[in-house]
Amino acid sequence: MSKLKKGDIYKSFEVLNVFEVADYHSTAIHLRHKKTALEVFHLLNDDSENLFAFAFRTPNTKSTGLAHIIEHSVLCGSEKYPLKDPFVTMSNQSVKTYLNAMTYSDKTVYPASSIAKADYFNLMSVYGDAVFFPRLDREIFMQEAHRFEVDDKGGVSIQGVVYNEMKGSYSSFESVAADISLASLLKGSIYEKDSGGDPLEIPDVTYEDFLNFHKTWYRPDNCFVFLHGNIPTEEQLDFLQEQFLSRLEKKIPDIDVSEAAIKKRISDFRKLVTPEKINEPFVLYAEGPSGDGEESNTVLVNWLLGRAENALSATEKVVLTGILCNHDGSPLQKALLESSLGEDLAPQNGLFSSIFTSTLTLGLRGVKKGDERKVEKVVLDTIKKLVEDGIPQKDVESTLTTLEFSHREIKRGHGPFALSLMARPIYGWLYGDGIENQIRLRSHLDEIRAKIEEDSSYLKNLFKKLLLENKSRSLVVVAPSKNYTKKREKAEKERVADFLKHTSIEEIKAENDKLHSFQQSDDDTTCLPHLTPEDFITDGKPMMNRPETEIDFLGGYDTSSVPFIKNVENTNGIIYLDIGFPADVLSPKDYPLLPAFADCVTECGWKDLDWAKSAEECALNTGGLGVNLLTMEGPDTENARKLSQKYNWIKRDWVIFRMSMLEEKSAEALALLRDCLTGVDFSDEKRVQDILTESRNDFEASVIPDGHTFVSNRVWCNLSRKNAVDEIWNGLSQYFSIKRIASAPISETLHSFKRIFKEIKNGGAFIHVTAENSGFEKINSMLPSFIDKVGLSAPKNPFACNDEDFYALTKIEGEVSADSDSELFVTSSQVGYAAECIPASRYEDEASFTEEVCTHWLSNNLLWEKIRTIGGAYGAFCNAEPMVGALIFATYRDPNPFDSCDAFELCLKEASELDFSEEEVVCAIMGCYSHFIQPQSPKGRGSSALTRLLYGICDEDREKKILGILHSNPENLKAGFKRLYEFSHAQKTEKIENFKKKSIISDKKSLNEQGFAGKIIHLPL
Repeated sequence: MSKLKKGDIYKSFEVLNVFEVADYHSTAIHLRHKKTALEVFHLLNDDSENLFAFAFRTPNTKSTGLAHIIEHSVLCGSEKYPLKDPFVTMSNQSVKTYLNAMTYSDKTVYPASSIAKADYFNLMSVYGDAVFFPRLDREIFMQEAHRFEVDDKGGVSIQGVVYNEMKGSYSSFESVAADISLASLLKGSIYEKDSGGDPLEIPDVTYEDFLNFHKTWYRPDNCFVFLHGNIPTEEQLDFLQEQFLSRLEKKIPDIDVSEAAIKKRISDFRKLVTPEKINEPFVLYAEGPSGDGEESNTVLVNWLLGRAENALSATEKVVLTGILCNHDGSPLQKALLESSLGEDLAPQNGLFSSIFTSTLTLGLRGVKKGDERKVEKVVLDTIKKLVEDGIPQKDVESTLTTLEFSHREIKRGHGPFALSLMARPIYGWLYGDGIENQIRLRSHLDEIRAKIEEDSSYLKNLFKKLLLENKSRSLVVVAPSKNYTKKREKAEKERVADFLKHTSIEEIKAENDKLHSFQQSDDDTTCLPHLTPEDFITDGKPMMNRPETEIDFLGGYDTSSVPFIKNVENTNGIIYLDIGFPADVLSPKDYPLLPAFADCVTECGWKDLDWAKSAEECALNTGGLGVNLLTMEGPDTENARKLSQKYNWIKRDWVIFRMSMLEEKSAEALALLRDCLTGVDFSDEKRVQDILTESRNDFEASVIPDGHTFVSNRVWCNLSRKNAVDEIWNGLSQYFSIKRIASAPISETLHSFKRIFKEIKNGGAFIHVTAENSGFEKINSMLPSFIDKVGLSAPKNPFACNDEDFYALTKIEGEVSADSDSELFVTSSQVGYAAECIPASRYEDEASFTEEVCTHWLSNNLLWEKIRTIGGAYGAFCNAEPMVGALIFATYRDPNPFDSCDAFELCLKEASELDFSEEEVVCAIMGCYSHFIQPQSPKGRGSSALTRLLYGICDEDREKKILGILHSNPENLKAGFKRLYEFSHAQKTEKIENFKKKSIISDKKSLNEQGFAGKIIHLPL
């Protein structure tokens, strides 16, 4: 480990502090550059996945979105890498494990990670040059921020990538409600403004504002570099000095690095983030976007909790929040659910502690007008009762248990574990609180536990201080209004009309011609470094994740053999248990009910425990209990066929009960799962109805934010049984199903749930465990009794039916305007989504290997350029789906979804005519390969191993595919694009009858302007 000590001088860096962080097996090293005041904080450890992040204070005093626009723009070329989009180029050719940039309310962070040292420094070189030495051309500003454009019919509109992204955000009621709620408490600070940008204010930003923002805030004395991993600190410091700091010393020679100057910069920033004092609670009424369905208000009670100046204070606020709403049986969550004042809990609920002053939000969604004060009364009365009568010990214990489990679990969500460790050091630097005392440790929980045991009034006083006696409170009522979007559209039209009073159509076109010329200019990407396939092949074998999976069998209650699938992983004393029941023993008509069944079966109580008590016991004794649905369709390789012939549980559909537990609580946890599987009777009608309503509301709220997923599911739902099932469970078909189920007589639904539960349990099961050897020793001794009492047996064969039975369940009625397979879903969203599907090669066909590289290249080159850079959509991508032999195109937050469908095939045609160099192919291979070597958490490794087994995918086939990708060359890449283009233009045959479908989500205005040939379906959101 590092030899650096506090007070040392390493070249131009002063070591401010060095301390051990045993919880994360790290040595923390905090340094400051003596000439520029840039700060570096390294968590040095044995992790080979190294991560860096450049962080800047970026306050927005208006809602013009300047910080957000700059975040996009610095990644559009720099001094050393003068390309139009080096970020996307690196995404195309790096073996990164994470690559992103995020604008927060008061900071902007640029993180990236890699498991390859050379690649890591390549990424750091590109990112560091981007943030400190960006091009920031006027054309980049027009592309990312805002511009006026003229369409083919002479209509003028406002465009821009950030502009369109934020129009999508302002189309989501839940997003708007969250922003209003937070801003209500933070008047007088930058937090009452939208750092992402309000589309009504984004066009106010000038190019000069843009340049000045970067000059003011993207300075080394306003920069914090977070590092995590095993690359030596000294080596990273040398790299930072050589690549950036030596140049910054010349660029900004007059930086005041004195302690007084540093303190003043922090003091000035704290003034911007400090809200005005709230002397009395108040009520705020506001509006948000509305759909076409019947809607009611969201009511939110909000508190300003004050500073979390150290990790102990921050943890106290987490504990307080957990006691109130750790699970559905927690006191406040239960009181809100049982009040019948709303349809379900507000998705905005929770603690928000990533800004200068923490806030807490508690409330309900679907509240009738006039009941808002009743919601507030329930919240306040419940807290008052806890203080007066005492906080139940089980609520305290369940909260502490949940936090201890979370602290022990090795997690990996959408990126490296280091991302979760990055937040608190940045927080400490951002506000000048110091870093060491901001890192949350197990000892802070121990300290709180000790205070609870020593002082019976400790928690009561915390509740009184932070909530009951805290007058910094707001009651926010957000009502869906059809006028909300109309007003914004009117304001946009007025801005365009006002602009046209001073500018001609010809001038707009001339400006856009310059922009389009810039966007379509050729780049020489050879300036960007990359690795080669040979770097990842040893003795003919590729580097890849290879978890070891053992298949064993345990005796069933009926003497049959229950599959027992085992993955030994370093889980830090946690056991992950899966019990899978076959869904395909059911009739197809039951499939639309399964998502609702999965939501309800572990949440409505069992045996002598009602739903609140069962939630409490789960929180006390487990890391969580839930149900997942999996549908499988594997490859047709020889290995997969052998697996399917050997085991009747390969390539099936599953209802999987998933529980995690600490080894020391495995007996209690397993008893709970046993009682759940044997004791759920769905007798609590109100509870089930509440869950169904919440599921419907959550699904409805997800359609606009996740529109690209829904249109993608639609275009390929009739390609295979698996795709149809996926649409039935997760697509727009399920949206209509859950609306129908939630409004049906509850007695009918409960009867169906009971029958389904009985049938899947009679269908047999498999058991899967991911744990350490000590965990297996614990659970192995308990499983035979568990199997016997639950009645587990070997999986039975599936229900006999035809694929067409599932295809029929994906049909959605609509207005047919022409004989076409295309579908248009009409919503109130201000942006759209488009998807198209064409045939491609299947997994077992070696041609599919190169097609993976083709789609990766297309996503990061032509599609990005045509649809994102020029078209203004926030995202565009395509994916090969070799299990069904298909290629999916899709766009995200797209201002021109109708045009994008045409652009898909034009991009494919253009790609088929290109001659690729060896260098271009190597770059595309590296970027594509990065998806196959992503590190995983122990839980993730076990889960992936199970999924691959159930699909029938073995390591030999995976290895063959990865080697095929790594051995791709210019000739087979060109052949791949030519083949895909020919597929896209082939005449319909029996083989491709269900391909070439298009699906679009858009608004009524676009439909009226563009017209549409196909089925038109109105979504009553």
